[in-house]
Amino acid sequence: MRHIMGVDIGGTFTDFSLIDDQGGITLWKEATTPADPGVAVQRGLEALANAQGLGVDSFVGSLDLFVHGQTIATNTVIQRNGPKTALLCTEGFRDVLYFRDGFKPDRYNVSLPRSKDFIRRDLRLPLTERMDYRGEPLIELDEASVRAAARTLKEQSVESIAVALLWSIMNSSHEVRAKEILAEELPEVPVVLSSDVLPMIREWERTSSTVLSAYILPRISSYMIALEKYLSENGFGQNLLVMQLNGGTATVKQIIERPIYALASGPAAGPAAGLYCAERVGVNNVITIDMGGTSFDVCMVTDGEPALTKDMRVHDNPVGVAAVDVHSIGAGGGSIAWIDKGGALQVGPMSAGAEPGPACYELGGDRPTVTDANVVLGYINPEFFLGGRRDINPDASNRVIEESIAKPLGLSVEQAADGIFQIVNTNMVDAIRVVSVEKGIDPRGYSLVVGGGAGAIHAGALGVELGMKQAIIPRYGGVFCSYGMIASDVRHDLIKAFATNTSEFDLARANEIFAELEAEAIAELRAQGFARSRIKIARFADAKYSNQIHELTIPLPSKGKIKKSDIDNIAEAFHGLHERMFSYCVRESAVDLFHWRITAEGRLPERETPIQKRTRKPASEAQKGTRMVYFRAFKKYRRTKIYDGGKVRHGMTIEGPAVVEQENSTIVVQPKHTLKVNRYDDFVLAIN
Repeated sequence: MRHIMGVDIGGTFTDFSLIDDQGGITLWKEATTPADPGVAVQRGLEALANAQGLGVDSFVGSLDLFVHGQTIATNTVIQRNGPKTALLCTEGFRDVLYFRDGFKPDRYNVSLPRSKDFIRRDLRLPLTERMDYRGEPLIELDEASVRAAARTLKEQSVESIAVALLWSIMNSSHEVRAKEILAEELPEVPVVLSSDVLPMIREWERTSSTVLSAYILPRISSYMIALEKYLSENGFGQNLLVMQLNGGTATVKQIIERPIYALASGPAAGPAAGLYCAERVGVNNVITIDMGGTSFDVCMVTDGEPALTKDMRVHDNPVGVAAVDVHSIGAGGGSIAWIDKGGALQVGPMSAGAEPGPACYELGGDRPTVTDANVVLGYINPEFFLGGRRDINPDASNRVIEESIAKPLGLSVEQAADGIFQIVNTNMVDAIRVVSVEKGIDPRGYSLVVGGGAGAIHAGALGVELGMKQAIIPRYGGVFCSYGMIASDVRHDLIKAFATNTSEFDLARANEIFAELEAEAIAELRAQGFARSRIKIARFADAKYSNQIHELTIPLPSKGKIKKSDIDNIAEAFHGLHERMFSYCVRESAVDLFHWRITAEGRLPERETPIQKRTRKPASEAQKGTRMVYFRAFKKYRRTKIYDGGKVRHGMTIEGPAVVEQENSTIVVQPKHTLKVNRYDDFVLAIN
């Protein structure tokens, strides 16, 4: 491959990472354009093309891989500004969304308000049909009921339709026929089937996942199709790949079939970026953090594997599919500082976003943000923001912090700014503890891998609070997730439902299912240009004891057919996992298996990272000057050495306090901390 491109649309900036065939990295940031995110993408591509002296068509035509992450899907469900959506369901089951699974998120809170549904009840229409649990039709689909529903939805000007029929996971023929009829009656309205999105048992989870898919589909499909067309018209000859919430990538066509995988698209790439730079120095246990303009994302990576979850929810609505377990909070550079009714200083979760942004941008923002505090404290250089491409006004930061925070609390401006800095740090530490300490994991045995344009400003303070000894700050940290996208393999997760157990194991059917799933996945990856030798298949099954409600996912032999001699090992895999998770198991009990899964990965070619030669030059060679910077350890401003990050090389040592400036990020080296550069050109912060 010649060039590969990763693009991540964030709440404030759209990030670009370009790797050439020699391993050289070009990074770029463009202000996000919320009204039309494609505008920022096109502007960034034009800027990168101009930097190489090329036209956009020549530049785009030179790309062999284009991976894209976006926030459109996530923002649509968070802001609830999606299209008018309807649900067609089996007669008698229109209130699945209302009754859910019978549990409340906080079951002992009698005052807990019920989450608002994404589809109102009059747009949840029943169809006359019924399948049994074996997939045998008890009542054949009444096509007249589908056409009657279509007429009602047309009168209501519905813009998207979810179809979730009972036991379609065993026989999808009724859903498929319903979609065909809807295409005849409402040809302009997209339709999403639960048998495509989440062919799993549990009616609420499957219906919820399908409804969320239908809710986000019109927005993401129009955007992705337009971007794919733009790239094609400018010479890009491959499929546009979209980052998925499972940490892999998929084509636009596949995302349109299963839109739910586009949720949390950008943050899912962060762990891949962090692991890429950590593994090459022999570190497999890391906590990746990404502090951008709007949010702070954190994920545990243990033994080289990012944590996954099947319990991801949006507004308490289950997503249903396995996702990279990224915990996000509203703590970014644009997070707004405010005083609550009790007179206490708070930061976030509200954000100034890309428009109007922090006050120092002078784009209309009139509320103090974390970025404004970092400007006041001297951490951010007003003359070198985005390498000097964006002017920021420190006087505006001083003014809004003084008026909104300092005067009401009786503080100096620097004390107020430091308070904002400390509180947002506390919020981020709490988020890290959610994925570590609260799950019984001691973060002191992990390294922090830091991403986001603002992450390296706060990394040292976070490490001190958590008792961590090392933070790795990649050169590409300012565009963390966009880099992770081009370090992520293409991945497809397929699933099929079939019930059996280890005492009466149906070997023939299990092997038949895996053969079907693997043939489908391999054919798709081969069509995307992957040789069979670059395709990796892994098999899994969801297992439980009889009468249990929830399953655990266990690995299965991934080569050849499952043999009778494997059955005892499959049972033991479940018993062992159950014991590790819940401190007990029942080895004399048979194990029920229901969902059969495969993960198919198309491995991208390995890219050699240039090894840096150790320099004999002192760090003073990279110093660009000094300025007054505030450190809590001194409780005052102190004249501090400022370094040009582009000139800091392997072999140099920077003692804190210091500030290291790069075009896309800034590193604050706290007092007593030490910063070096490793042989792969990443910064390593030693925390004391």
